[in-house]
Amino acid sequence: MDTAFLHLKFWTLILISVSVLGASLMTWMSWEAVRQARQEVYLISQDQVLKAFANPREAVIRVEAEGHLRQFHRLLFNLSPDERLIEKQLEEALYLGDKSVQFHLDNLREEGYFKRMMAANVSQRILLDSIVVDESRADYPFRVFAKQEIVRSSTKLIRSLITGGNLRLIQRSPANPHGFLIENWEILENKDLKQLAR
Repeated sequence: MDTAFLHLKFWTLILISVSVLGASLMTWMSWEAVRQARQEVYLISQDQVLKAFANPREAVIRVEAEGHLRQFHRLLFNLSPDERLIEKQLEEALYLGDKSVQFHLDNLREEGYFKRMMAANVSQRILLDSIVVDESRADYPFRVFAKQEIVRSSTKLIRSLITGGNLRLIQRSPANPHGFLIENWEILENKDLKQLAR
């Protein structure tokens, strides 16, 4: 009887140990599946399901920085002779940069640049050549190389444009979706290349 009781006790302990081990393994596997599912996002587009992956910000810093700079320069330099549109674009650009951007815009306003542009029905657009961001430094220095087209009623002026500054990581917002702030922004070069008759 004592042997049977010891035998039963031994197998009961084995069964409880296997059950606890199995439950622990299932709990760990469940948590791992949930963690992995949080890394996946599914988008529905025109009756198709697309799978998107979450990446750490460090993995996409260059892409996001270039997107931020592209958006900023387009808002600032793609202008039509429409006062409301210009003001709206400049306001959006100010969300992407610091007081150095405000300083340049204030100078242009004081010089009457935007009023002259509207009076002469001048439009301008930027053609971005390249964007260079130094990811090895914490202040992310950058250079943007572009061409600027200024279209008047009788001529088209092509200008070379190089800007530079630094990027600071900030919290994302609807007005600043990339989560960068442009600091110490300056126009390094803005010179005429050629003028074409229209």
